[in-house]
Amino acid sequence: MLVYVVRRVALGVSMVWAISFGAFCAFGLSFDPTYPIILAGRHSPQRVALQHEYHLTDPILLRYLLWLKGLFTHGFGTTVMNVRGFGQGGEIGPALWSAAAVTVQLIAVSLVLVVVMSVGIGIVSARRPGSLVDGLLRLLAYGAWSMPAFLVGVLLARWLGPTGWFYDGRPGGGLVRWVRTMTLPAATLSLGLVGVYSRYIRSAMLVSLRQPYATVARAKGLPERRVVVRHALRNSLIPFVSVLSLEFGAVVGASLAVDYVFNMGGLAWLFFQSLGQADPFAMTAILVVIGGTVAVFMLVADLVLGWLDPRARGAASA
Repeated sequence: MLVYVVRRVALGVSMVWAISFGAFCAFGLSFDPTYPIILAGRHSPQRVALQHEYHLTDPILLRYLLWLKGLFTHGFGTTVMNVRGFGQGGEIGPALWSAAAVTVQLIAVSLVLVVVMSVGIGIVSARRPGSLVDGLLRLLAYGAWSMPAFLVGVLLARWLGPTGWFYDGRPGGGLVRWVRTMTLPAATLSLGLVGVYSRYIRSAMLVSLRQPYATVARAKGLPERRVVVRHALRNSLIPFVSVLSLEFGAVVGASLAVDYVFNMGGLAWLFFQSLGQADPFAMTAILVVIGGTVAVFMLVADLVLGWLDPRARGAASA
């Protein structure tokens, strides 16, 4: 098990490092954060001083090495310009971690909803295949699957926002306000995912309920509920967790769209602010945090998969 965890951690660290290198080179070569000085017709010594301080004219590989060295000593550093475009930049870290906390909360709550609702709908559909309930649930699942998250978010914000259950801003101010602020965004993000993954659970459950171990369990006199929960469901969760972990990057991308629609102050809001400043350091930091978030959730999914299927741990340790 230890070898399994170490390999997954090493894979996650390598992925985040590759993201940091690619993002820093792409943004560093494409953006000039001193452009407000040029647009305002300011004197060039201020621009030259900023370029020297932040090594903006140095070779990109040297700039990346300096940034990577500073990452372990001073964190993500400061922006080149302030929000208005002039003066000393602010620290990247506090705003970044605050925005990341909002995005992580949104993803975590949405995943809990996805798991609970997908498992519940999948079990009900699998136990009554071909029934009216199964047909209705399949129809609703296909409908939810076909709607993009940003469109669902816009509709929910327009229809339910004025009712008082929607707060425009970041979650906070107590548990009740946090729940009411998180309800619509989490429902928006999880709706389409439930439509997809409830189908995986249903299909896997139909196969598991026809396996010999399910037949033997029934022959021993076990009630059908116990056969479903203790035998069929555990094996059905293996492909569910595998597919969800593979598509987790898309889940994070959808969460950014939901964050932007509901103006929650998460990583999407911070990314567009940094894009407006053309700041390569802030934009790189945001992508590094997003990559780290994906790596952590994928590690958790791998650990859950290893617990559900010991063969996965054995294959990884071989």
